[in-house]
Order: sequence, then structure tokens, then C-alpha cells
Amino acid sequence: MAAIPKAFDVWFVAANTVYKAVPYNVVADWTQQGRLSRTDKVRPAGTTTAWVAISDYDLLADYLARPSPATAAPAPLAIPDADEQAPASALPAEPAPVELPDPEPGERIRRPEDDDEVDMIPLIDISMVLLVFFIMIQAAGALAPVDVPEMKYAGQLTSDPDAVTITIEKLNTEDVYYAVRVGNVAPKPSHDQLRTPEEALKALNEVLIGVTRPPEVRIACRKDLPRERVYELRRELEPLRKKGIINSTVATVVEAPEK
Repeated sequence: MAAIPKAFDVWFVAANTVYKAVPYNVVADWTQQGRLSRTDKVRPAGTTTAWVAISDYDLLADYLARPSPATAAPAPLAIPDADEQAPASALPAEPAPVELPDPEPGERIRRPEDDDEVDMIPLIDISMVLLVFFIMIQAAGALAPVDVPEMKYAGQLTSDPDAVTITIEKLNTEDVYYAVRVGNVAPKPSHDQLRTPEEALKALNEVLIGVTRPPEVRIACRKDLPRERVYELRRELEPLRKKGIINSTVATVVEAPEK
């Protein structure tokens, strides 16, 4: 059995155009896709052998579309071979050769269907679902009740005359107020009914005047208080702890003291 040529010179008879050194697999694809007709011709690349019609070339004829039984196969055009002697008027004009670059080893022949763009709509849909999911999780966490351990050393903290308690009470669903007191003494009127963490911090600085040692600051709140209220107050207290003005902070869930 003769060896299969690696490449062919391809003659498109209707267009009178020649492509040289086209890889065998590309010629086979062209034949199967109908780009090469039965009457187009090929010959092994780099040779001067006679041109052979696709329908007569055993290695490529199998790729041609099979005609239905009711349709007679068209007769091939009688075009003389390049090596046969024939009058000059009977031969087609020599087609202009078109040089194709040799493919690199392992290089994939790019086809028109490779240019199709990737459908990004499913990826966008998934991204939107994840975005909504994380927004809902964050919103639910911000409104969740505060989750801190019950106060374990309440008696010791209450008996400490320098311990500072900042109470957070709910006015309604969204608004709260703050009260600042030292030990178990009721807060001063100016240190009660404070509406913002900044006002509570200002009252704390006032009660710290004259304190001999950095006190422990206790944040007392009810169980159903949104934890975000405790977080924002602890953020305000953290610079004081780093400077050594207060000893530490602790958040506890207790009932607010009666006034």
C-alpha cells in the first residue's frame, strides 16, 4: 500500500486557483465539508505528477458526500492532465500559485467555527445569585441578636467602685440610647439618655477624670439587641484600651438596671 502523502497541492478548478502544501487532514476536511468538489484536483505536494480528481483519489474519495440513488452523479469535467500533450487552447491557464505557511509541529488548524464567542450569560446569572446570597447573609448578621456569654463575675464587677458600665437600651426597633455609670451608682442626668456612641464616649471621658487606675468597661445590653450596636461601641472604646486609659472591655447580656 502506497504511503499517504503528508500534504497536497490543491487545484480548485472552478476558481482556477492552486493552494500548495496543504496538510492531508485539512484537504480531507475540505472534501467532507463540500469545499472541494468531485472535479477539483490534487497531487502530492512538491511533485510534478499528474493532477488527479478528488473522486478518483482513493484517499479522499471516501470523504465525498454520497449522492442519493435517484440522483445521477454528474459527469466530471474533461480537463486534460498537466503532463499530457494537448493543444494550448485546450489547456486552462496556469493558475497563480498561492503559498500557504507550513504549520508548526503540533499547531492546530484554526477553523471558522473556532471564532464563536463564549456565552457569558450563564456566568453572569451565577454571579448575580451569589451576590444576592452574600448580601442577604450580611444583612441578617447585622440584625441578629447579640450573642455574648452571660456575665460570670457580676458580683465582683458590681462591687468594684471603679468599674464603668455603659448600658444600651432600645427605644424602638432601630433606635437605642446609652447610659454611663461608675460602680453601682445611678448615672448622672448628663450621662443618661445618650443617643449616639460618640456621646457615650464623651460621658466616659468625663467619668474617667480623677480615676487612679484604668478601669474595666462593661457593656450591658439586652438579649434582643442587634449585635451591630455592641460592635460599633467597642470600636469607639478600642483606641482608649490601646492607650491604656481603660483596662479592658467586656460585653454581657443582662437586664438593664432600674433607675
